[in-house]
Amino acid sequence: MRNLPSSPKLSAKAIARPPRVELVIVCEGANTEPAYFKDCATHYGAGTVRLKLITAAGVPLTLVKGAIQERQNLINQRKRYKDSFDSCFRVWAVFDRDDHPNVAEALALAECFGIDVAFSNPCFELWPVLHLVDFGAQMGRHALQAYLKTLMPTYDHQDRALIDFGLIKDRFVDAYVRALKHNLAREEEQGAFGNPSTTVCTLVRKIVENGKFSNQALVALLNQLPRNEAIDPVA
Repeated sequence: MRNLPSSPKLSAKAIARPPRVELVIVCEGANTEPAYFKDCATHYGAGTVRLKLITAAGVPLTLVKGAIQERQNLINQRKRYKDSFDSCFRVWAVFDRDDHPNVAEALALAECFGIDVAFSNPCFELWPVLHLVDFGAQMGRHALQAYLKTLMPTYDHQDRALIDFGLIKDRFVDAYVRALKHNLAREEEQGAFGNPSTTVCTLVRKIVENGKFSNQALVALLNQLPRNEAIDPVA
């Protein structure tokens, strides 16, 4: 397995940039994921990253088909109107393994039509867990959601399934390094997207790189880390 560099802390010193990128995020969930990505855009990307969130978009295959249509709509819009955001956008599909059917088909369709994917196995909650501990055990989604509650007392999947962003906001790089390590391990063991793995790290990286915390030290670190070009294109 490749060695990953150690992770520095985020610095509040930022490179000033004009608005330049729009991320369209088509989410499976209606609450947890949208609220988290809004917090990311506010904290990491204020003023330089614009989000468009499409929530409760259905099972993975339906969600990806909706993302494809949204991408085509944006391409058509860009042909009619020119502005700083329309010149640079990415469309992301965010969904979990859970017990969904046709996941492999959804992943293949997304790749075929240029849709970026933030996929988690078993579920999205793996990503906040990785901010708090280096977690690499195989676990079902309900067990992992219960485990997150032990680390983040305000989280309750049955009642208030919201991520405590204040608790994890300064630990992005730690989580990113851990996610990359486990993703590489899954590829070596059983192929990409095994349990546990998540590519939500890649989507948040886009927000960080294009946002107000894109300082030279952080970008230099991110550029040292492995990048899977199939799922991690340069925005």
